[in-house]
Amino acid sequence: MRILVVGQGIAGTVLAWTLRRRGADVRVSDADFPHRSSSIAAGIINPVTGKRYVKTWRYDDFSPFAKTTYQAMEAEWGVPLWHDQTILRLLETPQAANDWSARMADPDYAGLLGERPDAGPWSDLLVPGDAVGEIRGAARVDFGALMQAFRTETQSAGIFLSQKITPDDTTQAFRDYDCVVFCEGYRGSQNPFFPDLPWQLAKGEAMLLRLLHPQAALIREMIKKTLLLAPLGNGLFWAGASYNWAFEDNGPTGNEQGFLEERLVRFLRAPYEIVQRMGGVRPTVRDRRPFLGVSPTDSNVFIFNGLGTKGALLAPFWAAHLADHLLEGRALERAVDVRRVALGQ
Repeated sequence: MRILVVGQGIAGTVLAWTLRRRGADVRVSDADFPHRSSSIAAGIINPVTGKRYVKTWRYDDFSPFAKTTYQAMEAEWGVPLWHDQTILRLLETPQAANDWSARMADPDYAGLLGERPDAGPWSDLLVPGDAVGEIRGAARVDFGALMQAFRTETQSAGIFLSQKITPDDTTQAFRDYDCVVFCEGYRGSQNPFFPDLPWQLAKGEAMLLRLLHPQAALIREMIKKTLLLAPLGNGLFWAGASYNWAFEDNGPTGNEQGFLEERLVRFLRAPYEIVQRMGGVRPTVRDRRPFLGVSPTDSNVFIFNGLGTKGALLAPFWAAHLADHLLEGRALERAVDVRRVALGQ
């Protein structure tokens, strides 16, 4: 089967890789549009999120599948991508600590949550006073290395197209391809082949920091309070992210960057320097479920999008699911089938 994948963010990369492993004849097109979320995301997989410490949707299904997929990519390219990293959760009130303890007692959270007497190597860098919870089963996927490795491979194989695909281009492409799959991130909200989808785009901003403290190089765990900090090595940390439903500028802005710094100093007392400021738009959906499936206007056009804030966790499982649909004709799950919108599901 000849397939054109449009967009080489995390969704397009994982889908194209999956399809090629299954024997499909794939071409990948990407115009390097700025401010897509894959370019600034830390690739974090977090089993328990939010103020109520809720287990991520179908984490037990998605996490082992994701780890197997990314480690297969590592073996193929010789590039480290998957990093098991515990998240330390700072609990600033007695109520938060009590809620955490209650979650630990829930059998459905067994093995995922714990408590620490202190924050270990982080302790000297933090404002003191918070209790420390522990989230196990978390990880970080190096999106930058992943997308670059796949870009290099597809360019070397002569199957990467550095171009924008317009609706007219899509129609003409059917002379060379059996189908086109759009993996455009936030730009999918403007795709005429998939009108009236319930997008709810959210802008996020983040920073790369260098922590100027001798302990910084020893830190291996992520930490979260008002922001999440993820160690990238050599004292460099990803810090983010903001979440903004109303925005006019897709890149980093003074207001949002100031908001991040204000939150950062609430719990970090170590000095730091800002290496890079980043902004991007997440392809989020109102019902928080991805979009997979066929266009209502053209049976040769498909979508793989709407991974939102959990792309690292969701992409491998749903890419394989869509590959099953495209290559073997298997039915899509209703929860992610793009046709759910027309059916009011």
